[in-house]
Amino acid sequence: MRVVSWFSCGAASAVATVLAAVQYGDIDAVYCRVREEHEDNLRFIDDFTKATGIPIKIIMDEQSNGSIYNIFLKRKYIKNKYGAPCTMILKRDMRKAYQRPDDIQILGYTADEQDRADRFIDANNEVNEDFILLTNGVTKQDCYRLIRDTLGIELPIMYQLGYQNNNCVGCIKGGMGYWNKIRVDFPEAFNKMARLERTIGHSICKDDKGSVYLDDLAPSRGRFKTDSPGDCGFTCEVTS
Repeated sequence: MRVVSWFSCGAASAVATVLAAVQYGDIDAVYCRVREEHEDNLRFIDDFTKATGIPIKIIMDEQSNGSIYNIFLKRKYIKNKYGAPCTMILKRDMRKAYQRPDDIQILGYTADEQDRADRFIDANNEVNEDFILLTNGVTKQDCYRLIRDTLGIELPIMYQLGYQNNNCVGCIKGGMGYWNKIRVDFPEAFNKMARLERTIGHSICKDDKGSVYLDDLAPSRGRFKTDSPGDCGFTCEVTS
């Protein structure tokens, strides 16, 4: 039997991995690499391993070369009411290909995220999961503090820039205010997604009049705090 901790380069999954190593001893810590995540994630992995002695195994979908853009172009859509193909292929399918029937799987849902944990259980009845943070009452704020103060690791750059989660640089689950912050912080990523929208003919954002393409999005629209996407895990929750 293996204990597999799914390491996303988010603060929560990092703390969950440490707690799993303390509780179970020998674990597999596995990161599903997505090329559009910030390159600082590789620095975070290296710092984490140096601080904890826990190696991180990196896996990636070879067919898409780990890129959300290759998936969107092949599928000819970005997201729908059921979720996003990037999450399905680059994370969920990679997890399913790696897992074994008798694995205990460590998932970094925090004490703030009982609803997300419940949704994961409903969608993955075959998984023997351990929500180790939730069980121990560890919140997201606790995770930030433990990474910085206890482990002495600098948080990934996306957190430092004010993003709530360490998703892709330009997560398709975000709304107008989120994308307007991406426009300021990462203009190349904003423009690349804007071009993709036009190529596919599908917009990420919508209002009561219909589609709002990024290249038509007014810089004043939306609110970053309320339009920010949730953590990109193995079940995609589309909110916009």
